[in-house]
Amino acid sequence: MRCSVNHTRLIVSQGLDFGRGSFGESEVNDPSLPAMLDHRSSNLLVECIAGSRAYGLSHQDSDVDLRGVYALPGSRYLALEPAPAQIHDERHNQVYYSLRRFLELLSVGNPNMIELLYTPPDCIRYQSPLWSVLTARRGSMICRRSVESLIGYAQGQIKKARGQNKWINQAQPEAAPVPEDHCYFLPTSRAEDQGPPCRPLSLGQSQIALDQHHAARVEHSHELYRLYFYGNDARGVFRAGQLVCESIPIDQERPRFVGLLLFNRQGYERARQDHQNYWTWRRERNEERWRQQEAGELDYDAKNLMHTLRLLLSAQRMTIDGEPLIRVEGAQREYLLAVRQGHYSYDELRGQAEELVVQCRAQLLSTALPAEAPIDLCESLLHELTAAWEERCP
Repeated sequence: MRCSVNHTRLIVSQGLDFGRGSFGESEVNDPSLPAMLDHRSSNLLVECIAGSRAYGLSHQDSDVDLRGVYALPGSRYLALEPAPAQIHDERHNQVYYSLRRFLELLSVGNPNMIELLYTPPDCIRYQSPLWSVLTARRGSMICRRSVESLIGYAQGQIKKARGQNKWINQAQPEAAPVPEDHCYFLPTSRAEDQGPPCRPLSLGQSQIALDQHHAARVEHSHELYRLYFYGNDARGVFRAGQLVCESIPIDQERPRFVGLLLFNRQGYERARQDHQNYWTWRRERNEERWRQQEAGELDYDAKNLMHTLRLLLSAQRMTIDGEPLIRVEGAQREYLLAVRQGHYSYDELRGQAEELVVQCRAQLLSTALPAEAPIDLCESLLHELTAAWEERCP
């Protein structure tokens, strides 16, 4: 793959070509995901198996997660079209980071990038000689901020481990919510047997068909509208999911006015987001992973908690040995597998996680780890490795 350093034409990862006619016809090659996976891209610096298979916690149905790092010419970062910070598949099982993004995340102590530097040798599928320049400096990247990042993320995941239950126990219908479901009608008058005045009614209760009405905003109010009946001549209140206001002629105001329309826009947006989140989860989830929860055997996400506790064990290893825990073995492995199999209650696991957090925080008080990763080292590595890669690129 050509790696020219004079760049005025961009070829993005999808293979589309955007010309920069007035600047000439030289090219920059942004690597594509297929070229990465086939190791045809000269940009590739490293590709590793990550996730459960790297940790020693996989089973026969586990996904094969891939992580990698690729180089780009230095002048690529000066192009008006932003350089791709990462390339990934739809489910993020295969993710490749640009060298710049990788070092940027390392500079803020990102634990995932540190894990990449400590990948077990049997999980490295491809490695450029330049990658050894980074692994030789990996000990310098471990810092207290990395440990705190692991602890903070783990604490969030402990709470989230029970959050999926609402989706299991309160399934969403396939049809997406519509704004009309969150509209209420306020008639201006009522018969005595209809109860107190100005109590909002659903559209079904009021038998109001919004497609036969027009709406006009009520001044000095929020999501409150006057409603006017136009029958078959109406264009409707909602069009393409958006509430559209009309200018009502003054002579039609009184004869066509039927009452007020209240639109709970926040409720609609929340319902729409919940529906989208639920069906994204249903579409992307690992069915085997949720079997125990759906059967009522567990009230938490066992796989999530297994990995959460592994993160805390890794944080503990950082404070003691100055490096993360990647490949889990022996008693720790047996413990984590027991967690995944549901041998503990949620409260037990939460208590064990909290104890690990306390231990990590206590060890941080006496650790020799620096507070932050060395940003100057990360920056010099970016320049050094980019220049070296450009030299050896055919």
